[in-house]
Amino acid sequence: MPFLKSEPAGQIRTMSEFFALARAMETDAARRYTQTAQALRRQNASALADLFEELAKVELGHVEQVEEWAEHRATIGGTDAPWPIPDTFDASLEEIVQSNLMTPYRALASAVHHEQRSFAFWTYVAAHADGEVKKAAERMASEELEHISLLRRERRKAFHADRRRAGSAQATLATLATVERHLADLVGERAARGFKAAEIGPIATQSRDAAARLDALEKIARPKFSTVALPSNRENDIASLCEYLAEAYLRLAENSRNEQVLIAAQELAKSAISRLEKMNVLKLI
Repeated sequence: MPFLKSEPAGQIRTMSEFFALARAMETDAARRYTQTAQALRRQNASALADLFEELAKVELGHVEQVEEWAEHRATIGGTDAPWPIPDTFDASLEEIVQSNLMTPYRALASAVHHEQRSFAFWTYVAAHADGEVKKAAERMASEELEHISLLRRERRKAFHADRRRAGSAQATLATLATVERHLADLVGERAARGFKAAEIGPIATQSRDAAARLDALEKIARPKFSTVALPSNRENDIASLCEYLAEAYLRLAENSRNEQVLIAAQELAKSAISRLEKMNVLKLI
């Protein structure tokens, strides 16, 4: 689960502060999704715009829930949040709109991460509060878990839809080794140009180590398996290569009958998924 980007800026001491902050966070999420939808609509990306509009509606529903809760308690107080709301989003509006890699699956994955960080935030608040504020924060955290569950279900649907559109292709251990080396070269080029060299250098090393491990396995087993096809126009795209490898290792683990290959596939899949998360944090994808 994605961690908070930073600890909350303060401690919530009253229910008025709690409702003001909850309202501000949900309103900000709705605003960001709405603005993203509008920007995508101007670029004629209607399908993605529709999705972000639906996400905005969900967040507006959260705002209404908070409003009704506050009204039910007849809470009196200011409407301004006690301190700046936390940043719970993966990317800015500009980064989303300018990305040519955004898909429904990616949009929903980002929304899931947002809800996960919101859950982490309210869990943190609850741990540092007492009385009714603690109970209210725990309730918010519980509701965020429900939102996460719903979005994950939609994300799975989008993933399978993307996979059907992409089609499938036969792969071998040698195929994956070649992709890992190519990924290492691309990441190494970015590091050589001075882009966060200290952080991404180890990623290139990890890819070369994975390729060497695959080459060694190829000498004792030659499994062929079906995985999502890598579009030809994405062969030099770091994000696409990372996603292809993560999916391929999961497929290999599902279909392997060789214990050594199975163990290797599971370990490589775990590393590939962690690599995706790190790439995202470093803004490489």
